[in-house]
Amino acid sequence: MNSKIKNIIFDWGGVLIDVTLNKFLAECNAVGISFKENEITGTHKAGFFLEYELGKISDEELRNELRSRAGRNIPDAELDRIWNTMIERVPEEKLELLCRLKDKYNLYILSNTNAIHWDNVAPEVFSYKGLGIDDFFKRVFLSHEMHLAKPDTAIYQKALSEAGIKAEETMFIDDSKVNCDAAQSVGINAVHYIPGEDLSLIFK
Repeated sequence: MNSKIKNIIFDWGGVLIDVTLNKFLAECNAVGISFKENEITGTHKAGFFLEYELGKISDEELRNELRSRAGRNIPDAELDRIWNTMIERVPEEKLELLCRLKDKYNLYILSNTNAIHWDNVAPEVFSYKGLGIDDFFKRVFLSHEMHLAKPDTAIYQKALSEAGIKAEETMFIDDSKVNCDAAQSVGINAVHYIPGEDLSLIFK
């Protein structure tokens, strides 16, 4: 661990929280919702779902798109439930790790995500031992609020600026090598995390 590091920026999905896309796709298939290749996966999302991740499309517009693809009326609550099935939980060992790290470093989240995921899931999965999101993280930077998405270098520069931190004193952890490469290009120390590995090993 670099002794100059004062700040740690975590990706959310795939690094802190488990993501199970197959479960989500199975739920969609069951109600007739289909997607094009790479439409909701991968770093280089495109079209409608990238627009949603960038906050350019509202929650209701997303739901209407899903209803249109299903060819039938599906209640908002059911669509939100289906949409959130790709997001699982933050494992307890990672919450324990955050508890230890927050006393030594300034912790942040920088995530390509959307309002339905964050607003419905995040408060629950970061509720631990009387702590919540604001207890773990100094700031949370979300693509749909910033109208920027990784790997656009502008999102890293904006996060650094708004947090008032220096790139050379910051570590960024993401499960996408493309996102890590983009962070490194603006001077941030980046670590490519492989989902399922022991996250705590990075800090030893």
